[in-house]
Amino acid sequence: MSDDSYSLRLTEDLSYVHPTAPLPSWIKGFFITALHCNDNAIVDACIEACEKLNDMWFRVAYEPHRVDGEKPFTKAEALWIPGCESCAFVALRPDDTDANVALLAKALVDECREGADWVQPTHVARIVPVERCAAELDLPALAKEIVGRHFPPRADADADAEPITFEVHFENHQPLYRYHASDVNRIVASFVPEVGYKVDLKSPQKTILVINAGGSTMMSVVENYDKLFHFNVNRAVHDKLSAHVPRDEERTTSA
Repeated sequence: MSDDSYSLRLTEDLSYVHPTAPLPSWIKGFFITALHCNDNAIVDACIEACEKLNDMWFRVAYEPHRVDGEKPFTKAEALWIPGCESCAFVALRPDDTDANVALLAKALVDECREGADWVQPTHVARIVPVERCAAELDLPALAKEIVGRHFPPRADADADAEPITFEVHFENHQPLYRYHASDVNRIVASFVPEVGYKVDLKSPQKTILVINAGGSTMMSVVENYDKLFHFNVNRAVHDKLSAHVPRDEERTTSA
């Protein structure tokens, strides 16, 4: 897709426009929450997130982590999430960029934790990586694609090897259709092969992130989710894990 694709751009004054369709399925980027609760909080957070991602110094910091042959993103652009006024989305352009959103988010967290002056957030709370989006009721197809990408079948010879541990982390944010965490966990985990993988809710190696916001479901797979402060860049500045879980969050408790 190109930059002229059917994206739900914020209006110039960044005021909310009631949407008629979910986020486009092909975009990747970041789910954004705001640090403050005033009327302009999410607008300010989106502006700040775009500035950080487009900043020259951030690009310099991320450059060593890029994969050979990766098609870099040229800009970050703020979008409204259909049906959700309290959160927003920052998309990477062009739509077919190969940029690794999990590594980009980790780089931002690391820079905040290390005290880089140019990246210290004043409006953004969380900047959660999103590999792909789908309409809420398309969760099974989305899970099949994303889980299949990160949890390939392991040979029978690996059955006796140390299993790779994982968890499913689910959040509701002003959903049109409210999923229960147990249903999301069951659907998503069903696509993880049985051989070589094991649920671990205490210290998993991989976390499957599922965010249900407005009429869209967003998903990605990340490593060291807790150590990255749940991608709360403001908390990373103070180098402590947030004891506060996002409003309306549901976290799975079983496989």
